[in-house]
Parts: sequence; structure tokens; C-alpha cells
Amino acid sequence: MKKSEDIKFSDESFPLRTRKYSTSFKNDEGFSVQAIHEAIEIKYFYGGDSTLLVGDKTVYAEAGDVVIINPYEFHTTIDCGKNAPGRYHLFMMGIDFFDGVWGADLNLRNLVFGKHAVFKTHFKNNGELSAILDSLVATDPDKSSADRLKTFGLMAELFAWLLENGIEMGESSSGEDLLHYYAVIEPAIRMIRDEYSTHFTVDMLANACNISKFHFCRIFKSVMGVTAIQYLNSYRLKLADAMLANTDRQIGEIATMAGFEDASYFARIYKKQFGHSPKRREGR
Repeated sequence: MKKSEDIKFSDESFPLRTRKYSTSFKNDEGFSVQAIHEAIEIKYFYGGDSTLLVGDKTVYAEAGDVVIINPYEFHTTIDCGKNAPGRYHLFMMGIDFFDGVWGADLNLRNLVFGKHAVFKTHFKNNGELSAILDSLVATDPDKSSADRLKTFGLMAELFAWLLENGIEMGESSSGEDLLHYYAVIEPAIRMIRDEYSTHFTVDMLANACNISKFHFCRIFKSVMGVTAIQYLNSYRLKLADAMLANTDRQIGEIATMAGFEDASYFARIYKKQFGHSPKRREGR
């Protein structure tokens, strides 16, 4: 997988980028580019269907659904649709979009990092949310000052709705510390995401972060909630599960592609994670 992109806005005073009528895609390996960025990404599906991997969540989205990707959350498309490719309107919003606006009292950076809050990932065909996004699709902030003001108002309405209906608070109140330590282990996470089929050891991952093995293990577990090897295996299993459901490849081939050298070991930990054998999944 290719590495992630940095989001650039044409006007930093209005950090919003829209790409309407987009279509899901994936590369020859069966996945789209792995991405991570600080901007908040909103996908509003209006046709087809897609399966996405957002953080550690597998999300099946179809027409009417909204998928929100939080800052610094890995995401990729793992299937473009069984009947028709997923089609969606894309909104990329800088986390400082509402900064300096009198009376808004909406500091998203402080909310996400200071209070360690996240927006829910998946909203299934919610009428209120769709109505706001339909209005956003109809505006063009580059067309006129009136449309830009209308767009800003609709974004404010959207996030007011999300604050009431779509936010989850994390267990930690030290979001800034969490962000700092995440930056320390990010090279290892990128290695796992970009080269998941490689035979990694904890020493290799720690070396990528330029810290000791002991320090790496302690930080990784505190930030991610699991060990590095558990995280690696979980990620591989999610990709393998997607390939089992969406390709005609044999189980042994999929196990190898996902980074498991032993097909029996793959079958054993797959069943432990999903509660059924990969053969059963393949036959669905």
C-alpha cells in the first residue's frame, strides 16, 4: 500500500475541500491508498456500496449512509461494491475550520485532542444528517460570497448536530499526551499498514521508532490498547476477511497475502477473532 497524503487547502482561511460525485476505487492489490491526515473527512454515499476499513472498524456503506473519518485515523477502501461501486460526495474539513468565529464556541482541536473525543464513524440513512448534507452538495463556496457563507452555516449546523448526536468520549482526558505518544509509535504503525505482509518482529518495529524495545512496547500498549503483535495480527485478519468475502482466491493464498506463513495458524486465529472458520466465511 502507498503511504498517506497531506491535505492542502487552496484557501487556508476557509479550510474546506469538496469533491462531489466521487467513485470508490482500489488498486491491483485489492485496496485503495492507505490514508491518514489531520483533516476531518466526511463521505456521503448516494449510490452503490463500499466496504471501508476505518481505524480498526470494518464499515459497509451504501446509499444514504454517512462515514466520518476522525483526525489521524487510518482508512482505506477494501471493496468497491458487490453490485455497483460506491459513489459519494466527499468533504474534507480542516480541524481549525471554526477558529476565530465569534460566538461559535467550537474548538474542534481542543475537543478531539484536549478531551480525547471522536465522532462516530458510521451513520445509517439518517434523515436529519442527509438533509444537511444534501444542502451542502447544492452549494459551491468557490462560486460566490453568498454560497461561501451558506456553506459555512451548513457546516456549523452539521457539527452542531454531530455534537448532540454523534460524538463519543474516550476514556483518557489527556488527549495531548496521547497525540504525543502516538507520534512516537507512528513509524511502526505506518510500517504495519504499508507493509502488512512483511514478517515483522517487535525489534524491527521499535527500531523504526528509534526507541528501545521496552519503551516501544510500553507506549504502544498504552496508546493502542493492545500489543504491537496483536495489532498487526488484527489488522491482517481484517484484510484477509475482506479478501475472503470479495475475491475468489483460495484460503491459503489469502493467508500468505495477508502475511501469515502458516495457513493452519491463520485459520486458528481467524476463528478466534471472528467466531467461525475462514472456510465458512468463504462459502457465504
